[in-house]
Amino acid sequence: AECISGMTIHQLVRPGSPIVWGGAPAIMDMRQGTTPMGAVETAMIDAAYTQVGKSFGFPTHTYLGASDAKIVDAQAGMESGISAMIGALAGINMISGAGMLDFLACMSPEKLVIDAEAIGMAKRMLKGMLVHTETLATQMFEGINFEGEFLKQRVTRQLFKEEQYLPSPVIDRGSIRTWQQQGSTDTFERAKLRVAEILTAYQPPALPAEQVAELKQMVTYLAQTAGMDKLPV
Repeated sequence: AECISGMTIHQLVRPGSPIVWGGAPAIMDMRQGTTPMGAVETAMIDAAYTQVGKSFGFPTHTYLGASDAKIVDAQAGMESGISAMIGALAGINMISGAGMLDFLACMSPEKLVIDAEAIGMAKRMLKGMLVHTETLATQMFEGINFEGEFLKQRVTRQLFKEEQYLPSPVIDRGSIRTWQQQGSTDTFERAKLRVAEILTAYQPPALPAEQVAELKQMVTYLAQTAGMDKLPV
C-alpha cells in the first residue's frame, strides 16, 4: 500500500516519469526486536512484492545478498548466498545488499567479492542447461572412441568455458594438496587478496578538475555533518 500510494503521488507530480518498484521490507525477530535482512522470510517477502510490481509493469528493486552477521563468517555466506539465489529466481531487476553486514549497517569489501561469486552462480543458474545441437556436440563423437579422447577436442575446450561459471580464486576448487601448497587459506583470506588485487589494478575515470573539487567539497560537508573531523581516505 505504501509503494502504491507513493507511486500515485509520484505520477501526480510528474505524469509519465520513470519509476522503480521496490523497498527494503523485513520480518521482525520477536526474540531480539531486530529486523533481520538475512532471514529467508525477508527474502520471501521481497520475492512476493516483486510480483506485485511486475504486475504493474515496473522494474523492481530490493535488498538481498546481505547478512546480519557482524563479521564475514559462515553465517554471512549462507544468508547472502541463499537470498541472492531467491532474488535471481524471483526475477528481481535490481538487487542491492552485496557486501553488507549487520542489518545493512556496514559494508565489507571482502564480503563484496565473495558475494560477487554467489551472484555469478545465481546468474548461471538462470541461464539453465542449454541443450541443442551445438552444446550436445554430436558430430564430435562420430569416429571418436570413448577412452577420453573427446577431452582433447577443440569444441570441448570451447564449450566448457561457455557452459560453466568459472569463479575467481576466492572460491577454492583445487585439491587439498594444492590448497596446502598455497598456504591453506580460508575464504576470507582469499577475499582479502582479491580486494587488494582489484584496488591495485583499478584505474579511476578521468574527471575534470572542477568536478573533482566539487565532489571533494560535497563529501567533506557530508562527513562534517556526520561528526567526522576528517575523511577516512
